[in-house]
Amino acid sequence: MNRTIKADLRIVVATLAALLFSAAAMADGPARKLPLSAFLDTQGSQNVYIPPVPDYWGWVAPAPGVKTPATSYVGGNAGSCDYAGLANDWLIEQGHPGLGTSFSGSVTERALGDGRILVHVDLRTVNALTFGMRITAPDFGDFATDPLIFGARAQDVLAGATPGIGDCHASFAWKQLPGDLVDFNHPPWDDGYFEIVNLSFRANAKGPLTALAGYGPDGTPGHLVISQTGFFRTSFKGATFDAFPAEFVEVRATGN
Repeated sequence: MNRTIKADLRIVVATLAALLFSAAAMADGPARKLPLSAFLDTQGSQNVYIPPVPDYWGWVAPAPGVKTPATSYVGGNAGSCDYAGLANDWLIEQGHPGLGTSFSGSVTERALGDGRILVHVDLRTVNALTFGMRITAPDFGDFATDPLIFGARAQDVLAGATPGIGDCHASFAWKQLPGDLVDFNHPPWDDGYFEIVNLSFRANAKGPLTALAGYGPDGTPGHLVISQTGFFRTSFKGATFDAFPAEFVEVRATGN
């Protein structure tokens, strides 16, 4: 699941459970199509997780044999795919050649009966910087410091490291007050302004593995797969306590 969401869930679950309603029942107005830029241009407003690169969502999965919900994901894997092109833009700003990151998809908004809007982003990104890590920092990892098992962070690429390059498909739905779309990684949680409805994320990438991945020496050709599904219209009990009943981040050597 998303590391930021996981860390915040202890605080917001009670609020979300009280606020969540059926999106279909609340959708009173017709859908209005927005350009992809309405979403892309509002992402990366902060650079907290891997500074100075702007923030975008990364994903974590528990260690093998550990079922969710779990109190810690140490020993599991984490992965990040630059779905909004923020790492690519940062590299270009630093004078590095772009990675060819590009986008397709749709953004729609629909007026709701409670005065908010329902936003749905369906985004496909190709040639996106992708890296994977082994989670060592309690409780759900640190994307700036956990050791790499696949690819390279943007700072490492700038210094000459070989990147992992992937394609991904993000589907994000949320409710917010009318206006500019929120930075989905740093939304305003207070006063009922923002509410996640559901999300899914899939990524496939090719690139170099590190020895820590367990398939050979540094540079062994490999691939990384991320598959995450979050449902926020749930009772937040049992397997859906953390809203992510399906979360998968795995690496393999090419040919495995």
